Amino acid sequence: MKLINIIFYVAMLLSTSAFAASTSSETANSVTEIVDIQLKAYNDRDIDAFLATYHKDVEIHYFPEGLKYKGIDKLKEEYELMFSRLSYLNAAITNREIQGRFVVDTEEVTAKFMYQGKEHENKFKAIATYEVEDGLIKRVLFLK
Repeated sequence: MKLINIIFYVAMLLSTSAFAASTSSETANSVTEIVDIQLKAYNDRDIDAFLATYHKDVEIHYFPEGLKYKGIDKLKEEYELMFSRLSYLNAAITNREIQGRFVVDTEEVTAKFMYQGKEHENKFKAIATYEVEDGLIKRVLFLK
């Protein structure tokens, strides 16, 4: 089974409502818009703009471990700490798939941080599935 099919299957299992398979450009634009706003806020390390893209009961999942945490307050705690420790952060989308209310992004992430008086750089690839509900990101699934 292709990786993208597995991602959609897992995202579908996480959803509490029926899987919406709409592929209209209007739906695609509405779900990608909030994810793009979130990505810009992430790259800018703007915690307020970042949090404004998420549902108050957001769920963050890691595959295969499962639910890592839930709720906007915990999301704020996690990302505020991360943003404060980084001198540079950039995630660039290298591939995007859209299926109904799900956006699956493959991203190349670069982060710079100070450690023992020296600046270090960490580059890695991330795959994130965003589920958009009522114009906000309700669930995120990260593949390790």
